[in-house]
Amino acid sequence: MGYYQNAQICLNGHCITSDCSLINLMQKYCDKCGAVTIEKCPSCQAKIHGDYEVPDVLCFSAEYTPPSYCHECGNPYPWTQSAIESISLLIEEEEDFSQDQKNKLVESLPDLVSETPKTNVAIVRMKKALLSAGQFTAEGIRQFTIDFGCELVKKSVGL
Repeated sequence: MGYYQNAQICLNGHCITSDCSLINLMQKYCDKCGAVTIEKCPSCQAKIHGDYEVPDVLCFSAEYTPPSYCHECGNPYPWTQSAIESISLLIEEEEDFSQDQKNKLVESLPDLVSETPKTNVAIVRMKKALLSAGQFTAEGIRQFTIDFGCELVKKSVGL
């Protein structure tokens, strides 16, 4: 049976280390953006899942990606919440969207980040938005999808 190492992530989502047992890799502040780093969920204090270890098994896994939501309380981590808030502001700035389209798209953002029963609706809304948005807004939505979209979302838009 395996277990998760404890990860250290900055408030903007940069991984400092996916294994806090390697104490020499830990930092108080992120060397990419200067943000404070955390090892626990701010909402419930559960340790952030890092690398998954299986004793006596050598594993060469893909690059570690910080989780979007806490495995214990289900709340978004600060980097996820910040990304959703930022893209929401960008959507609100888009002059080519109706207020109804803005509201529906902002409401769908959490369903783009994690696979839910509403993810397919969120994908349709995002695709429509990409077609009607200005260049800068479309690029922002596309980048949000690349950085934070769940695998179903990335697959449906060909990322």
